[in-house]
Amino acid sequence: MKNVLDIYLKENGTNRNQLAKKSNISGKELKKLTRKDPENYSADIMVAISQEVGISPGQILDRMLVIRNSDILYHATTIDELIEKVEEQEDEFILDGSFTQFVNKTKNIMDFEDKAVRGNPIYPGFATGNSFLYQFLKKLTSKDDKEMQKLEQKILDNYKMKILNDHQTLFRNKILDY
Repeated sequence: MKNVLDIYLKENGTNRNQLAKKSNISGKELKKLTRKDPENYSADIMVAISQEVGISPGQILDRMLVIRNSDILYHATTIDELIEKVEEQEDEFILDGSFTQFVNKTKNIMDFEDKAVRGNPIYPGFATGNSFLYQFLKKLTSKDDKEMQKLEQKILDNYKMKILNDHQTLFRNKILDY
């Protein structure tokens, strides 16, 4: 299911972390909502969102239903948002911004690896920790090597990437294609 909550919050200039800090709802509880239909959100959740964005709960639900029923996707604009979406195994999202070089090189690597050479010791440059993807992610974050290797592996294992234009790339969870 599409993460309607995050899309809605981002449209309104906020996120789950900010909502959790300003309400009595835990971040863990909000994270659970990312896979739920907005029609099943509790009144407490809708009131907390309403207080955060300054819109009535009814209007919030109406907009969330429009998001749910449309092709609107989450737009990750920072490396932290990319990491969050990959960690949460978001079905589909768009990486927005000037990541073109990263995306082109990573997509080329993924396309090459998908042609049956992935994991083959003859091609050690494609091993986790040595790839362009790993080097790029490491440069943009302060996470340690093991965390970065896990993230890289999750991207390579779980996502297909489609370049939409110079500044947007669609990440689609491979499981959606089975």
